[in-house]
Amino acid sequence: MILWLGFITALSLVSMSNFSKVSIKGADNYVHFCFYFVLTILLAVNLIQKFNIKRSIWISILLAFFYGMIIEVLQGVLTSNREPEIKDVLFNSLGSLTAALLLFINRERLNFLK
Repeated sequence: MILWLGFITALSLVSMSNFSKVSIKGADNYVHFCFYFVLTILLAVNLIQKFNIKRSIWISILLAFFYGMIIEVLQGVLTSNREPEIKDVLFNSLGSLTAALLLFINRERLNFLK
């Protein structure tokens, strides 16, 4: 999970101008969705050992949301080539909520993690 947080942070705060420009419509939205989908699952799986499954899912949603907000603020404060975007927060949240929904639907199968 720590590696995933580092990965998200690095890619969110480095300049992307040095990377090749492959233009796929909406690719940025998919990336945000996937990053926070995975983050929420990793958080929940780690928290299930300390809390019940429902509480773990709620905490994971909140942590992922606030982490995404902090990253967006840092993009505006620490970088000159990245801008905070509300659309990014929206897709971060959609990824997190989708992961939470899947975890909640499959909560009985997650009992082995306790």
